[in-house]
Amino acid sequence: MRRKKQDPETCNERCMACARRFSCRKRVLLGYERLAFGSTSDAFRLLMSEGELDVQTLDLYNVSEIKKPKDGAMEIKFFDRLKALEYLGTSSSDDAGAGSLYEALNRCAVTLEGESGNEV
Repeated sequence: MRRKKQDPETCNERCMACARRFSCRKRVLLGYERLAFGSTSDAFRLLMSEGELDVQTLDLYNVSEIKKPKDGAMEIKFFDRLKALEYLGTSSSDDAGAGSLYEALNRCAVTLEGESGNEV
């Protein structure tokens, strides 16, 4: 069965869109992993510090909110680790997306190679 020739530019645009979506998905998964398994020690260092700390050097990725009422106390809220773990658990069963990305890239490569006269 012969494949219908596609415009190489259109195919390339689709491949790039798939690649961007894949890298974005990977970043999201890495973020959820960091929320689920990341350290909260810097947040507790901030909470317990009596002097000024350089906030730029602290890893506060797991912190969702910091409140400092007028009475001088400090309240720190963290992202929910269990929700992050649940998301990671459900997303691992959706790894078919990586396979479909590979298939899309492969189809584009075959189309582009076929038009240039070379075999893949």
